[in-house]
Amino acid sequence: MLGTIVLILSSYFSAGSCHKILAILPFPSNSHYAIPDPLLVRLAELGHEVTVYNQFPKKNKILSNYNEIDIGPCFPGMPESLTMDRMSSTGSNLIADLVGMIFVVPRYDEIKNCQPLMELLDSNEKYDLFLTESFLSDIMLMYSAKFQIPLITVVPNIMLPWLSNRMGNPDNPAYVPHPHLGCTARMTFFNRLENTIHYVLALLTYKYFVWKIDEGTIKSVFESAPPVEEMVRNTSLLFISTNSVINSPPIPLVPNVVDIGGIHIGSVKPLPQNIEKFINESKHGVVYFCMGSLLRGETFPPEKREAFLYAFSKIPQRVLWKWEGDVLPGKSDNIMISKWMPQRDILAHPNVKLFISHGGLLGTSEAVYEGVPVLGIPIFGDQRTNIKSLEANGAGELLDYNEISKEVVLEKIQRLLNDPKYKENAKLLSDRYRDRPMSPLDTAVYWTEYVIRHKGAPHLRTAAADMPWYQYLLLDVIAFIVAVLVAGLLIIYYTTKFILRAIYGLICGGGAKKGSSKSDKKKRN
Repeated sequence: MLGTIVLILSSYFSAGSCHKILAILPFPSNSHYAIPDPLLVRLAELGHEVTVYNQFPKKNKILSNYNEIDIGPCFPGMPESLTMDRMSSTGSNLIADLVGMIFVVPRYDEIKNCQPLMELLDSNEKYDLFLTESFLSDIMLMYSAKFQIPLITVVPNIMLPWLSNRMGNPDNPAYVPHPHLGCTARMTFFNRLENTIHYVLALLTYKYFVWKIDEGTIKSVFESAPPVEEMVRNTSLLFISTNSVINSPPIPLVPNVVDIGGIHIGSVKPLPQNIEKFINESKHGVVYFCMGSLLRGETFPPEKREAFLYAFSKIPQRVLWKWEGDVLPGKSDNIMISKWMPQRDILAHPNVKLFISHGGLLGTSEAVYEGVPVLGIPIFGDQRTNIKSLEANGAGELLDYNEISKEVVLEKIQRLLNDPKYKENAKLLSDRYRDRPMSPLDTAVYWTEYVIRHKGAPHLRTAAADMPWYQYLLLDVIAFIVAVLVAGLLIIYYTTKFILRAIYGLICGGGAKKGSSKSDKKKRN
């Protein structure tokens, strides 16, 4: 009741300063859309007029000032080839990483055939702010340039090197691991070597390949657009979906990079009756198994599927398994399958003892929020890093996909269920994760309105963002100091050499003259 009153009052007081906000979120993944969606809805609730172009429009209109335009038909969805084996083969492979940056993720070349987005380019509408996603493309930034408005971008995962670079955010590969490597902060020499190579090649690939592709697409539909690099540099604020509690190691953030990790975690809703009954009636608790929204559980190869079925048949707990197929061959009586499950609400149930996951950022955050230990099976992207962070905090363990077997799976599940330290550490992690001065959603709302109020808030931008790399690394200063030292040493060397020669000349030359005069005198005598 109190929350409703606060919301109504906030909407009333915001009415006099409501703004028009444009958002384009084209990436075909519901998990990506889950980050900015709560923010956009709350902004509309506060009285702002919000227009969102996305691939996941809501079935029913929620507010008169919240307008959604479906651009799903314009772009291909995620390919059906995202099987466990296929995606796990990429892992943290450097070449796969770089190739994926260029070719795997949709490049939005279809934008010229997307009527809603082309009409928007021709529009004379006025907006006060543009919000989009920063991931593996900067094509949509042209709309910020088109309407000449401040730009906020949302990162759906751990900070990537080219995003830190554009914001001038400290990202030293000596202690900040590349998110796809799965390293901890304390790296060995060879870890740091590999990390540095990943970091440099990622920056170069993004700048000279990804931006080149973006540039060509943008110019084909918006000829007067400024260079991509210029649009990137005009980013007012970047929201990052992480939290230093679980995304180890913590990294320093400049003022216009704001942590909103956990923004997608809303209030708990009642569970479907069949799931609630299944959980409540389990005397020994429940294991929840889900490999995310992109990876389909049914794509596990038979031997790996059977490894989990064997392990589940040997434990007293019941198992909720998000399984997209109609039938799960060999399913034991303690397993319930469903093509969709309300993950956030399941993890909030006190009888859930373990979460088996691929280590995606959203699910990992939800498990940490509720204090549920995690058995992580990372497949690609930042998943290994997420699970390594939990492992470092004693709140989970990593199960390598290539090591899945009946014995290994059973041993790890039993250890996580039976050793109380995992639950205790998960609870400690949850307490730290929840302990914030403001909720992630309130934080995001505040900074969004702050950027609008202060016309893009250019005063938050660090000078490092506009420095050439050699200045940022102080290479010019180091070169100058080295040059001065070398020049000084050379001056000292040649001055000393000159003085010593002069002294030697005086001494040896004077002696020679004296000796000569004596011999001349003898000859005369």
